[in-house]
Amino acid sequence: MKSTKLFLLYAITIVVIIFAVVWSSYMHDWMLARPDGGADVIRVDLFVLYPLVITLVALSLYSLIRKPKD
Repeated sequence: MKSTKLFLLYAITIVVIIFAVVWSSYMHDWMLARPDGGADVIRVDLFVLYPLVITLVALSLYSLIRKPKD
């Protein structure tokens, strides 16, 4: 059961990191397509995306580094 939870944690972390890269690429292209080049765009999506990525990476690293209780 524990290995299933760790596998899901790692899989979700990888999926979210890939999503963040793709999302940032699309947002960059969208901002460049704006008439002003995206100068007046406020990216509030980053207030959700960055903490999510940081939290998942921290949890994954913690589970890799910590010593087993066995």
